[in-house]
Amino acid sequence: MIWRSAKAPLEDQPDETRRRSGIGVFGFGISGVTAKQWGTQQGFSSSPFRRGRRTVNTLHRRAPGQNSQATHDRVYTLTDPQVRQDAIPVIAEAAEAVVTQARATVLAAELRERADPADQPTATADCHDYDNSPYPGPGGGCGASFLMCLACPNARIHPAHHSRLAHLHHALGNLRTALDLGQWDRQWEDGHARLEHLKAQLGTAVWTRALADVTDTDRELIALLLNGDLDP
Repeated sequence: MIWRSAKAPLEDQPDETRRRSGIGVFGFGISGVTAKQWGTQQGFSSSPFRRGRRTVNTLHRRAPGQNSQATHDRVYTLTDPQVRQDAIPVIAEAAEAVVTQARATVLAAELRERADPADQPTATADCHDYDNSPYPGPGGGCGASFLMCLACPNARIHPAHHSRLAHLHHALGNLRTALDLGQWDRQWEDGHARLEHLKAQLGTAVWTRALADVTDTDRELIALLLNGDLDP
C-alpha cells in the first residue's frame, strides 16, 4: 500500500510515523498508530489489520508467517476461537486413536528365551517378583488373576508358555461368539488384546507351531482359568 503525506516529508514526521519506509512524501505500508486510529474511528475494538493477519495465519496459511512456530502456536493458533472450535473433533479423534493404540499394546510381560529357575510358575507365565506385585493383595503378595500376568512387568514368558497362551487366545476367540458382546468386552477383551500383541511379537510361524503343540495340561489349566477356578 502506497500513500502520500499531506503534511510534510516523512523524515520530518514524529518517530512513530518515521518508522514507516517511504520516499519523500510517499510512504509504504501502515503504521500501528495509523491502524489503531482508523480502527477506533470505525468502531473496532482492535486493529482489523491484525485480525486479518490472524485469520490468514490460522485458517488459510496454517503456518508461521514472519515468526517462529512457537510464536505462531502461542499467539495465533491457541488464542483463536474458531481454531479452538475446529480442533475439538480432531482432538477427540486423536484421543480415541491413543486409547486404541494403548489397548493394542498392553502386553507388559517380558519375553525370554528360557526359564529362570528363580521364577515362580503360574497358569500363564512365570513370576519374577511375587512379593512386589503392581497388583498387591490384601494380605501382601499378588492379588491379581493369572490372566493379568500378561499385564505385569514382573511376568516372564518363554517358549514353554507359548502353546498354553496360544490355546487361551483361541479359547477367548471362541467365547466371543458364545457370549453377549458387552459381557465379553467387560470380561475378556483386555486379555484378548494382550494375547493379540503377544501373537504379533512372536510371529505367525511360532504361533502356528504353538497351537499344534497344545497339551492336555494346557487345555485343563485354561479351562480352570476361564471358569474362575484359579481366581485369587
